[in-house]
Amino acid sequence: MCYHSLESFQSPFRNSIEIPSRSLSQMIARLMQYIRSMSNSSFLSLRLTLVSVLLGFSTEASRVFLPLYAKDLGASNFDVGLIGASYGMAFFISSFVFGRQSDVSGRLKFIRAGLALSAIVYVFQGFAPSPMVLLGVRGLIGLCLGVVSAALMAYVYENGERVGSFASFGALGWLFGSLIATALRSYESLFITSAIAAACAFLISLTLREERVERVEVALFPLNVLWANRKVYLPFLLRHTGANIIWIIFPLFLASIGASKPWIAIIWSINVGGQFIAMRFIDRFGAARMFTAGLILSTLAFVSYSVIGHYLQVIPVQVLLAVSFSCLYVGALNFLLRNNVERGTAVGLLYSTSNLSATIGPFLGGIISQVWGFQTVMYVASVMSFAGLLASRGVARSARKS
Repeated sequence: MCYHSLESFQSPFRNSIEIPSRSLSQMIARLMQYIRSMSNSSFLSLRLTLVSVLLGFSTEASRVFLPLYAKDLGASNFDVGLIGASYGMAFFISSFVFGRQSDVSGRLKFIRAGLALSAIVYVFQGFAPSPMVLLGVRGLIGLCLGVVSAALMAYVYENGERVGSFASFGALGWLFGSLIATALRSYESLFITSAIAAACAFLISLTLREERVERVEVALFPLNVLWANRKVYLPFLLRHTGANIIWIIFPLFLASIGASKPWIAIIWSINVGGQFIAMRFIDRFGAARMFTAGLILSTLAFVSYSVIGHYLQVIPVQVLLAVSFSCLYVGALNFLLRNNVERGTAVGLLYSTSNLSATIGPFLGGIISQVWGFQTVMYVASVMSFAGLLASRGVARSARKS
């Protein structure tokens, strides 16, 4: 009798919990059904824009003060260069391998995997007890971002979206990332914020659909793609190596001419904010012409850094640099996507080129700044960019018909 009384007492309570739980389950099931049934054109531009902003934000928020964070852990200028090089080398290998693989196996699986993994690894930066552990974590981050980058850009192009517009929102994410760095009080907060942004981008990627069924067979080492686009890859490598020689020591350079942490973030944000504006207009011009213009303007910007004596003088150079990189980057992307069937491979090789420079550049930047000082770094970067301009001669004639 007592058993039945207890049962009769518990039963209404249990039912009151089950009804809302069942309703919640039904709501979640309906939401997931709606997401799966969305046509890929439904708000596609908005979703890709959000992914671009969040991915750019997550990357930049972790990067702005990374040299200073490494210094706080006891790193020398040379160690700072090694940490930057580890990220670049991992990205170099990853973007080449997974860019090609996205041509063979499809885009979305790599987009989602890269975003999910990067969301996890960003947090590990805050637990690094030494510069060498930080070096390993940055390598893992480069590996994760290399998985997503080429596949995402190819997906954007194949779904009829404007490459320049998509890239510009990535720059907007960089801008937000650099600005949030001035508001958060600790490095660990920046790393957690990066992780949250990458996780949000991953959730949005779950709403995307891949309607392209064609798969492209690509050689394990695509020499034909490399050779056909050599007048893009080699100049990009030279110019971007020069840029990375500067960027790995840039916060230290700004600090040496009087900039505080907030001013470092503001000056950095002028560059990426300018890219957001400039990239939105590059698509309307010829890809080869914009690529060449980017090399010319980069040479002028890098040599201008060498004569700066106060941090406020950097501001107009940052504007010039924003325009130069926008022309170079969007011009290269449009050239490769329009003139190659193996789009994931071609863009993956561009990112590999960029991150090979991100491997070589920080290493050289650390050595040069340690031995000869910051001014020599700027001279070397400008010479390399000019060498890239010479190597790009005839780029328009090298376009391969797709």
